[in-house]
Amino acid sequence: MEDELVGANALKEEFRDLPTPEQFPGVFESFAEKTNRFAVLVVRIDDFITIFERLGENITSNLLVRVGRIIESMSRTSGMTWGRLRHEEFACLCQDVDEPKGLELAEEIRNRVQIGGEETVSIGLAVFPFWPFEKTTVLDNAQKALDHAAFFGPNTVTPFDAVSLNISADKLYQYGDIEGAIEEFKKALAVNPEDVNVHNSLGVCYGVQGESDLAIDAFETAIRFDPTDVMATFNLGLAHIKQGDQEKALELFLHAHELDEDNPEVAYQIGVCHQEKGETDPAIEFLEKAAANSPKGAHVFRALGECYLKKEMHQEAAKAYEKVIRLNPTDAKSLSTLGYLYGVIGENLEIAIVLCRESTKIDPDNSLYRYRLGKLYQQSQDYENAVKELKIAADLGEDCADLIRDTEVLMNEEADTEQAETG
Repeated sequence: MEDELVGANALKEEFRDLPTPEQFPGVFESFAEKTNRFAVLVVRIDDFITIFERLGENITSNLLVRVGRIIESMSRTSGMTWGRLRHEEFACLCQDVDEPKGLELAEEIRNRVQIGGEETVSIGLAVFPFWPFEKTTVLDNAQKALDHAAFFGPNTVTPFDAVSLNISADKLYQYGDIEGAIEEFKKALAVNPEDVNVHNSLGVCYGVQGESDLAIDAFETAIRFDPTDVMATFNLGLAHIKQGDQEKALELFLHAHELDEDNPEVAYQIGVCHQEKGETDPAIEFLEKAAANSPKGAHVFRALGECYLKKEMHQEAAKAYEKVIRLNPTDAKSLSTLGYLYGVIGENLEIAIVLCRESTKIDPDNSLYRYRLGKLYQQSQDYENAVKELKIAADLGEDCADLIRDTEVLMNEEADTEQAETG
């Protein structure tokens, strides 16, 4: 379907002068140049790929022709210029039409398509003038309005607004075009300067770029417009973390928690702030709250496990690390720590060795992981492997000379015992 335009021949036969997708940008440019007040509708057949795959080329072509006939019929009475944009989309250029009239035309197209069969269309609408946009942007704006319509499901008509730009910016952000997203968010704010979500999203983009001052300004602006916005308050805390102001960050996280006590990321950040300050008990309190509301948050259980370990709550720590590994089986630190904990508890020694051995495969140059594995081998009386791992740990910088010497003594005693028994 990508190589050849579906229904091209059927449409050409029915509408001989219909502009093709290659021709339509030029048609729009010429139209916009000589028109000072107009609307653009972009009409998309819903679930087009599914229809094509289920019904095939011929029936899909008939559907395209049917939708085309509806638009052509309306164009005769309303003076629309129309053409094809891509497989499932047509565009209509409507002279001397404002947004209310454009919405009427869009609703009429939508209703006619729905009455005539099971299929539906969604329609994006943009108009000129629409400050601060130039004429040349209106076709793109109508396409963004259509993307906006997709959020409401099929059979939807949506006019272009700040939310359309927000959605467009989010897509650019997801594709890694941070600069493009920032420009799009700025356009959204030109349309609606008080949009809290846009200010918040703009702050996130600045944060990704490392522009902490700009991020803080954007989040503070969002909060001025809506002091109860949890995400802006939370993100402002993260921005202060990046600037090294942990006390201010904790204050903001605590306020965000007051606004939404069930938000696991807020509780997690409060817990981490207390953890980094050495305040283990309050850290555990908030990390437990985060864990209760985030059953798939490996980072939450890892931090909680660290706090339990510091308090020598070995059973609780082991359970926390078990959850980390279920969620992230390649987390070398958690594998090693759980193996260590099993050794301390004196349970699952064979599994403990497997876990610690796996951690050394993932990170072979970590001296602590080697040391822990060596200790477990010693604990299981496998002195030869214990000495081997402990010597590697020592070469990597771990202070374990005394343990190596003690293990070698045990290994020699075992050898002497075996020799005496066989002799």
